[in-house]
Amino acid sequence: MNITTNQRGFTIIEIIIAIIVLTVGLLGLVTTGALVTRMIARGQRSASAAAFASRRLERERPRACIDAQRTPGSDTLYRGATWVAINRWAFTDAGNKNYRLKIVTTYKTIKNRVRSDSTETTIPCGNF
Repeated sequence: MNITTNQRGFTIIEIIIAIIVLTVGLLGLVTTGALVTRMIARGQRSASAAAFASRRLERERPRACIDAQRTPGSDTLYRGATWVAINRWAFTDAGNKNYRLKIVTTYKTIKNRVRSDSTETTIPCGNF
C-alpha cells in the first residue's frame, strides 16, 4: 500500500483566518472613507467662510484711511434662506497712521454647530 502525502490546497482554518483578515481590512477602509468624506465637507465650509472674510477684508481696506468710514460692522452670507457665515469686523488704531482690521467669521459646521475664525491685517495710511 502506497500513501501519497503530496496533497495541495488550503485547510478550513487557513480560509477562515484569511476571511477575518480581509474583513478587518475592509472595515478599516470603510471607516477611513467616511472620515475623509466628513473632513472634505468641513474643509469646504471652512474655505467658503475664509473666502467670505477675504472679500470683506478687501472691501474694508480702502475705508481704513477715511475717518468717517472706519466703523465696525457685520454682514451675513446666505445660501437660500439659510445663513452660512457671519462676518464681524472692527478697526483699531495701531499708531503712526496704521490701522488694524480684525474680522471674526462665524460659520456653521456639522449638526448646526458653529465655529469662529479670525483674520487680522494692518493697513498703513501714512504719506509715502
